Amino acid sequence: MKVVRIGSLIAVLLAFFAVQSSLAQSNASSDQQQTPPPQNAQQAQQQSPLTDQATGIAAEQKAQQDQQKTGQLTQFETPAGTQQDQELGEIRLMSRYTEVGGDKTRSFRDPGMNNLAEFNYFMDRRFMVTHRVQTLSMFRSTDDYSIDPEKVSLQKAFVRFYGPKDEYIFGDALVNYSRLTFNQNVKGVSTAWRLGDKWKLSLVGGIFIDRWGSLYKDLMGRPYMSRVEGARAAYSFNRDLTVGLNFSASDDILSTLPFADYGTTPYPASNRIGSVDVKYQRKNFRLDGEYAYSITDFDTRASDAPCTGFVPGQADPCSLSMPQVWSGYQGDWGGRLEASYKYQKFNLRASVVRFQPNFASINARQISDLEDLLVRPGYDLTSWLSVDGTMRYSINDLKKQLAYRTTLWGPEGRFIFHDLPFYRRAVFEMGYRDRIVGSSLLYPGTDPNTTSDRYVRGPYAELTVPVSTTFLTVGYERRNAIDNINPGQSSNTNRFYAGLRGVYDWGGWHINPSVRWELERQTVRPNLLSAGQTPVNPAPTDYAGYLIREDQDSNRLDTINLVIEPPKYFILEAGFRDASSTITDSDPVTYLPIPAGYSRPAYRAQITYKIKNDENILLVFSFERNNNYYYTSNNFDERVSGVSFIYKFGKRGR
Repeated sequence: MKVVRIGSLIAVLLAFFAVQSSLAQSNASSDQQQTPPPQNAQQAQQQSPLTDQATGIAAEQKAQQDQQKTGQLTQFETPAGTQQDQELGEIRLMSRYTEVGGDKTRSFRDPGMNNLAEFNYFMDRRFMVTHRVQTLSMFRSTDDYSIDPEKVSLQKAFVRFYGPKDEYIFGDALVNYSRLTFNQNVKGVSTAWRLGDKWKLSLVGGIFIDRWGSLYKDLMGRPYMSRVEGARAAYSFNRDLTVGLNFSASDDILSTLPFADYGTTPYPASNRIGSVDVKYQRKNFRLDGEYAYSITDFDTRASDAPCTGFVPGQADPCSLSMPQVWSGYQGDWGGRLEASYKYQKFNLRASVVRFQPNFASINARQISDLEDLLVRPGYDLTSWLSVDGTMRYSINDLKKQLAYRTTLWGPEGRFIFHDLPFYRRAVFEMGYRDRIVGSSLLYPGTDPNTTSDRYVRGPYAELTVPVSTTFLTVGYERRNAIDNINPGQSSNTNRFYAGLRGVYDWGGWHINPSVRWELERQTVRPNLLSAGQTPVNPAPTDYAGYLIREDQDSNRLDTINLVIEPPKYFILEAGFRDASSTITDSDPVTYLPIPAGYSRPAYRAQITYKIKNDENILLVFSFERNNNYYYTSNNFDERVSGVSFIYKFGKRGR
């Protein structure tokens, strides 16, 4: 039955492709005077001349998405931007057999025979005279719940019309107005217009949810969903100065959240936020700032619930200086300012961020109740030595609404030796990090310890030596952690690591090996007590030993990867990874030390056959085994064998 369902889905997908292909041909016309398309679907909005450059958060999210691509089954990418019409499609079929041994309840795999079918299609065509049209669709069908809990799902889809002065996106759109108001993917309608040479107006409306299938399917535990709207108006005074006005709104859908009593988590919210941002850049100076004000109903289920009253030693539950679930809409502000300056060999970067306790930005995922200052100077002392430092200070409890206030000091300094006379390609870095976390009790009299601190201090050094196309890296780090709140958490850790990576080409054979080894040795005395504390049920005959007991724990990580690509037909891949740890635990009866720990070796191998030596027609055979050994709990292992067929088709622009 599984094979029949997969075959039926493939027939539907092929029919859909035929319809889209005929539409593409009907829209085909001259390739002259065409705007280049985006490099991939995720960058569709960013490549438009209407769209602002991505903020730091957007860039970070994009980098994380790129890093995660290697672990996703779907790695479909749209073609690079050209001046010609183009289309690209991909059909991916996979069958794999999974075995789970030992304690099967600890594995997330779906045992037995499972199948997968995916269909991805992208088109970029000239539309009318000055515009272009793009379409993207990504379908998936599988009966393997470890891949996708939905049997058939539409992962992503959009239709985009754009030209020199306007842009319209129907479907998935990465909306990036400003860092404090709107920065996430929306399923809906996103538009933008240029009004003259100075103004740009953007509007968006839709929903936030993980995938299209979650909208129309009756799922148990439906993913989080919210209604979102936003707008941005930007004015460019000149090439150096741009000012923007932003608005963002979000309303959580109660039916997509787990059941909870009034005033308990999760808090469904209704959020409205507006901001003004300024970007200025002139020669070696850059300034980026934003001020935002938000109003939020932190729990739309219980806006009129009564207040429970003040309790000594705790935050006042009736105070509007912190989010309350019975107070309706509460307002507060947030702001950020970033600047950088470079003068000859000196460079300076600084930033300040302040988010008040009631400030909320649902569509930008910003936290609240935080003040953070960062200063980072750097100077090139010589042609082979650079030095830079960092000073960071963070604090919460800005309105003294909490029982405790936490501060963080993060000084750091490093020396970078490069372009050395005896070996110019080598780089040696050494430095020192310090993290000081302080907690202060704002209600004296309820606890004898009104202040307490934690420290983490660590010198480190790293050497990178390239030899031809081989890169060797070795490093060492020392971490000294002191915990004055719970002395048993204090520790000394030595971390060693080394890695080797090669890029070789011998007679048309491409060989890429990589090896990495890491070892952490930690010394800790878990039974150290604070002043005035007494041991909890120590071993009666070993009281002194109970207090001075010293544990030696270690963590290890070993990885080996090899990729071999002959001149024709095959790509061979193999890998090994073992994460293991030796831990000392306490016997629950005698409180004496007992051994504990785990080892998780994993092996994988893959052979890719290029049919007719065509990189667009691939047959992939893979095997993976994951062992999970535990000293004090049940073991389990996983074996996964699979075969995949991948067919890529279409026309790339030159």
